[in-house]
Amino acid sequence: MYQKIVSLAPSNTEIIYALGAQDKLVACTRYCDFPEEAKKKPRIGGWLDINDKLVKSYNPDLILTSTFVQDKITLRYKKSKMNIVALMPTTLNGVFDSIIKIGKLVEKENEANELVYSMKNKFYEIENKAKNYKKQKSIKNKSKIIKPKIYIEEWHKPPTVSGNWVPDLVKIAGGKYDLIKSGVHSKEITTEQIQKYNPEIIIISICGMADKVPKEWITKRKGWGNLNAIKNNKIFVFDDSLLNRPGPRLATGAENLVEVIRDWIYN
Repeated sequence: MYQKIVSLAPSNTEIIYALGAQDKLVACTRYCDFPEEAKKKPRIGGWLDINDKLVKSYNPDLILTSTFVQDKITLRYKKSKMNIVALMPTTLNGVFDSIIKIGKLVEKENEANELVYSMKNKFYEIENKAKNYKKQKSIKNKSKIIKPKIYIEEWHKPPTVSGNWVPDLVKIAGGKYDLIKSGVHSKEITTEQIQKYNPEIIIISICGMADKVPKEWITKRKGWGNLNAIKNNKIFVFDDSLLNRPGPRLATGAENLVEVIRDWIYN
């Protein structure tokens, strides 16, 4: 099977390591930063600025890309007759399928099945944990459980709401996420839309910037100052790889969401 793999996406690199197939990985991108050992692998560029000559110099028998962002790269390598496989998850189940597919490609199918089983169990535990955190409101002498409206921003110029599998994670964590549906690519959000939605919680998860984004990017934004999340200081910055990267650590991202929702309920 394949012995010389080039990964053009951090999620694929992370999955390869999680399956114990890192010895087959000959090169990856500069954004492939997890686990720590992945940083030691040779670099062949970023998301889009791939050095084709460098890639070919490793004589890979398999190249892995991810998501629609790399569509043109995938097409370019296919035309050059190089063996390339694109992983295109847009939902949580799609992420599971990607892990299984990579497992088959690297002859780690059992490990892939075990990883998916472990992730599903973790999500089940998280969902049950979230059910223990309830905010109730009395309406006409009847008690109703209310969930916080959440807005997660994937990019800031223009403001872009996180889509794909992120709505699945919010649902598991016990929040409402009505600006975009699971399986839909992240999209631009207008000031009018965010004002009408008026989220109780805002999470900043900017692609490629880890957790180093200042909250002022949100609080100082024109037309956003009257949002409940800003007035009540319910703004949180997440390491984007825990939400935006379709790999094993999405469970950690969901855990973090539960803690944010718990903070909203009890504080």
